[in-house]
Order: sequence, then C-alpha cells, then structure tokens
Amino acid sequence: MKAAALALVAAACGGAGRARQVPATKPAAHVVTGTEHMLALLPDGAELIVEIDLARLRKNPVVGDVATKALAQLGADAKIPGLPLATQGSPLAGADTIVMAAYGVGTAQAATLTLLQTKQDLPASMRIAPELVAIGPDEWTGQLASRAAIDAQHALAPSEDLLRLRDHAMPPGATGAVFRVTARLPFDARIAFARQTGLDAAPAQLSIWADIADDLAVVVDADAADPGDKAGREAAKRLAGTIRGTLASVADDPTVRALGVPTSLTDAHLVTQGTWVRAIVAVGPHHLQRAVERARAMLGPSS
Repeated sequence: MKAAALALVAAACGGAGRARQVPATKPAAHVVTGTEHMLALLPDGAELIVEIDLARLRKNPVVGDVATKALAQLGADAKIPGLPLATQGSPLAGADTIVMAAYGVGTAQAATLTLLQTKQDLPASMRIAPELVAIGPDEWTGQLASRAAIDAQHALAPSEDLLRLRDHAMPPGATGAVFRVTARLPFDARIAFARQTGLDAAPAQLSIWADIADDLAVVVDADAADPGDKAGREAAKRLAGTIRGTLASVADDPTVRALGVPTSLTDAHLVTQGTWVRAIVAVGPHHLQRAVERARAMLGPSS
C-alpha cells in the first residue's frame, strides 16, 4: 500500500502541461505500444497504476545525465515503494520501465505488483518474459506469468476504459510520458486512502501525465465525484483545497527549495469543471536548467 499512498500524494502534488479534451472513444484498431504492453499483462481489477519510463528519462538531453546518475546512486537506504530492499540501486539503473499496480486499496487484501522491463535477474522476482520481471505476492506474480504466456500466443491489450482514463490528462500531440498515474478508487478505498495519507479528500478517479522536453510539464486530473454530493461542487472544492495545500507543503520541502522550483508549485494553475479538478504545474526551460545544475551539484562528482 505504500506504492498507492505515494501515488496519491504525488497526485496531490500537482501537474503541468497543456490542457486537453478527452476523445469520446479511441480508434477501434488500437495498436498496443510501449508501456501499454505491460499494462495488458496486469490482472484485472487494478485500482491504481504507476508508470515510469526510465529509458525516456535517461535519453532526455536536459535531465538525462542527472537522472542516470541519480538512479545509479540509489542505495539500500533509498526506499522505493513496491520494490524489495534487494532490488535497490543498479537494477533500477538498468531497467527501462517500471509499472506498479495496487489492488484492494485500503483493505486487508491489499497487494502491490511491480513489473520491470529489464534483462537483469533480480532477487525475489519472477521472470515472466525475456525482458520482463515481476515482483509481488506469489499468487499475483503467478497470474502475471499466466497472462504473459497467453500474450505470447495471442497479443493482449489493456481495456479501453483504462486507456481512456490514462489519456485523460495527456495533452494533444504529446508523444509519450516519463510518468503516469491512473487510478479508479471505490468509495471505501477513498476513505481509507485519505486516512492513510492524511489528505482531506481522495479522488474517485485520477489521471496524471508528466513529461520533459526542454521544460517540465505535468497535468493532474482528479475526479471528486461523491455519491453523497449529487452536485459535486462541495467535493470538488474540498479536493481543490487538498491539492492546493499539498502543493504548498511540497514547495516548502528543503530539497524542492534547494532545486529552486517552489514557485512552480505554489503558482500552479487549478481549474474546476464539474466534479473534475485539473492542476497544472510548469517548470520552464530556464528554471529546469537551473534545477538540473543544482541537482548535479547535490549528487556530487562522478566516480
């Protein structure tokens, strides 16, 4: 459940980018590409999914070298939700993609599955495909292995509903993302999640898109729909307040201040439409370059 909590807190931390209208339907002949192949292998019922494209991050001309060094430096003291201690450090440096899926959020049956695209063999993991390893409870990794075997014979695809919500925050014309979160939380899970994270409100649906070119752009779309609030106005206000408060709290973090980007968070643009709240945070080219230079200094000289 730490992975789920991290993702929801990240959602409350904001987003940036170019607003977009979601198409009513996706093309009938959708071609599964990139991370979508990993999503297709996940057992049904995932309530929260986090995707990190490490290869895309490392290839970025602005932040790539710093990201590569930071991943290589991750040690045993760098806890990453969903990953056992034994997989810290160099395995992440060699992984191209990470997908984490949370099931049974806020219940005694909560479980987190982690898929890594890597050729390395990791401790406490199961290889389910030539370039994919799975980490999680045996009963869940077993399901992943079964689905991978089916996929090898007949290609699987993620559900259209999942892809539609996943694309909700993605700007038109975007070619991909370094970070995505997609969540659909039932009412009881929202209550438990808010209690676990200390948030005043947790979204019913969540779509986060983030990418880096010469600037950093993140878009967070959160749905505050509440069965007890037919109009949705009060729920949306509460969620907007939660997002704004968390942005201010994150902006005050010593590392964020040291990187010189707190105003990008406190100046985030929030838009409410119906039950949906959109948070937009942007770090322009100049500020991103300055943050990268500071991050490089914080990481120290290369060995």
